[in-house]
Amino acid sequence: MARELRRKSIHLLGLAFPILYVFTTRHTAIIAVGVLLAVVLGSELLKALLPAFRGIFNRIFSPMLRSQERKGGLTGATYYLIGSFLCILLFDKTLAIVCLCFLTLGDLFAALIGKQWGRIKLFSRKSLEGSLACFIVCTAVALLIGLHPIVAIVGALVATLIELLPTGVDDNVTIPLISGLAMHLLLNNWHF
Repeated sequence: MARELRRKSIHLLGLAFPILYVFTTRHTAIIAVGVLLAVVLGSELLKALLPAFRGIFNRIFSPMLRSQERKGGLTGATYYLIGSFLCILLFDKTLAIVCLCFLTLGDLFAALIGKQWGRIKLFSRKSLEGSLACFIVCTAVALLIGLHPIVAIVGALVATLIELLPTGVDDNVTIPLISGLAMHLLLNNWHF
């Protein structure tokens, strides 16, 4: 549990992306996150091709890695950067910032509350309490950023369901993209 909480605390570093995006242009954010993603994908490639590099990588980052990541799978940080990059690329600025905050804060609070106070288990490792925390935090973030309440609630609900359900795809990609798509469709098909 301590390792997972340490991993989730690193999620707070992910707030750098929406904060960066608030103060820069879309073009600058795409370049900044894209360069970082390219570096991380390069290290993933080296990790896959060179066992010695994987050993060094694992020694440095071991406290934050899950077992499949130590064996050569992509790290959560890599998926996080992929999800962040795609959000900035695909959605307008406000929506991308909301999605990045959903990813950073919703997932973090789901884990923290779920691990500490989660009693009612859903889908083996997840809890009702963690899911409620995710929904509340995501709704609050979307409202604070200025989305229409219906759009905020729908986006938060979708993000929560994606965080909760075992989709088979890393939620660092699915949470921002699917919740962003749902909000994008609402905003562009109904005039909120």
